[in-house]
Amino acid sequence: MTIETADMLIIDRLDDLPTFCAFTCQDGNPPVVTWIDFWAVEPCGSGEADYLRGQRYAEEAIWHVRATGQHVFIECVLVFIAIKLRENDRRAGGLEHGFVDRIAGHFPGAIDNALVRSLRRCSKALN
Repeated sequence: MTIETADMLIIDRLDDLPTFCAFTCQDGNPPVVTWIDFWAVEPCGSGEADYLRGQRYAEEAIWHVRATGQHVFIECVLVFIAIKLRENDRRAGGLEHGFVDRIAGHFPGAIDNALVRSLRRCSKALN
């Protein structure tokens, strides 16, 4: 179960996270999570297969948001997708397009919210 507090995502059960997420626990203290990767997947190389996989991941995300009531989860995933693309110096492919296309139909403001959230954190980069 998760609880929403303003813009904060609170996760109290790791088993509730979708399959495209991964987490790392603190050494010697497994109940303490030190990192959550909200987009722990890589493309397989087939644009069509990746697109369908991205859509399936979006369905998991939609289900997760409906079950928890935390729309900010979608924004976390979108920000992580952007981070991964930048870190790997690659353009969005079928995997990302499939995810975003499905999400945009259910949460039309999520992409704008993720962009605004990113700009708030990186406002110096705009100057």
